[in-house]
Amino acid sequence: MENTKKVIAINGACRRTGTTTQLTAAALEGASSVGMDTEMIFLCDKDIRYCTNCLMCYKDLDSEIAPCSINDDMGEILRKTVDADGIILTSAVHNGFITGLMTVFFERMAWRLCRPTGRFLTFRGAPQPRSKKRRALGTIVSAGSMPTKLGKRYCNDGTPFMKQNGCLILNADWVGEMYAGGEFSKKLRGEDWQRAYLYKELTEVQLREAKDLGVKMAEMIKADRLRPLHPLGRVGPLLDIVTGWFIRE
Repeated sequence: MENTKKVIAINGACRRTGTTTQLTAAALEGASSVGMDTEMIFLCDKDIRYCTNCLMCYKDLDSEIAPCSINDDMGEILRKTVDADGIILTSAVHNGFITGLMTVFFERMAWRLCRPTGRFLTFRGAPQPRSKKRRALGTIVSAGSMPTKLGKRYCNDGTPFMKQNGCLILNADWVGEMYAGGEFSKKLRGEDWQRAYLYKELTEVQLREAKDLGVKMAEMIKADRLRPLHPLGRVGPLLDIVTGWFIRE
């Protein structure tokens, strides 16, 4: 009997019924409709502490999940992350970036799921995923009052951060992204814009886009056509080979 594949969503927002959570649920619904087991992990419900830079994880080159001197919920979350076939990283937009909670999660995840044995062009010691399992990765971010077109251009630093670092750390192929900008329940005029966040609402188009992202991820997983994305894009492995040839010992 074929093992059921699993998609998890790691939600860095703090509102359990807010727009980020609704979009996350829609994406998981899409993945479930294609036969995936799904789970949403609320980081705000977990005990996740700041990294102390003790380097315990960095010095361990053998473990699939490196140890940490901090005894909190990160170990449990990382085990689910490593076991998953697809990961959707979701966050509200705070100050043009992902939430502080999601940022701390990345900081605590990096060297526990990577070892410093990789090579990036001429640099030796780059992060290399500890797990060889291929995964799918997608992101959803939900802004406050910034309209979508403006927000994608000026308030979306979080998406490229999660894409580049997430694909590297998780040995993942990139499925896609969603940026949910401000859509409003009333036409805003004058001082109403100062309260725009309170009038924001999701649209059926946005919910469908999130669901479609989940469907696309599940279909890629089922088709077994995942190709982990190199930090330099699809040509990255070739560049590594070429530069490696010139600097070989």
